[in-house]
Amino acid sequence: MKQDLFIKPLVGFGDLKFGATKKEVEALFGEPQEVETIEGDEDFMEVEVWSYWDKGHVVYFEKEYGDRCTNFETDHEDATLFGKKVFGLTEKQLIALMKENGFTDFEVEFEEEWEEKRVSFFDAQVDFILDEEVLVQVSWAVGINDNEEVNWPK
Repeated sequence: MKQDLFIKPLVGFGDLKFGATKKEVEALFGEPQEVETIEGDEDFMEVEVWSYWDKGHVVYFEKEYGDRCTNFETDHEDATLFGKKVFGLTEKQLIALMKENGFTDFEVEFEEEWEEKRVSFFDAQVDFILDEEVLVQVSWAVGINDNEEVNWPK
């Protein structure tokens, strides 16, 4: 089954929306190649991470939200964002694309520990990870309002 690789900020990935159950994700992506649990602490909640190495995707399920999907990551070269193939775009082109689509609250930061640049759009809950100016990963999450409540897509 060919999957749609549409990155949809605040909504989901292809036909999957944030809030999808594990069963719904498995029905579309199949069984994950690796499952990891990240224990929670006072700052972060417990998360189950499903990795699909052959597809280039990672899906996060947060226990606090009934093990529903709250975050996606991809490095799949055919992934699109607002109708454009995202991998191959420069930092400047990524920023312009996001701005053209109404997302303007961002910051660019160099992460010394991983020697990568992170372009974070807070109003879209999207992070673009660049290594030596080449996009290597996109991570995006469900929206959270000012009261720290989840805005599940409809």
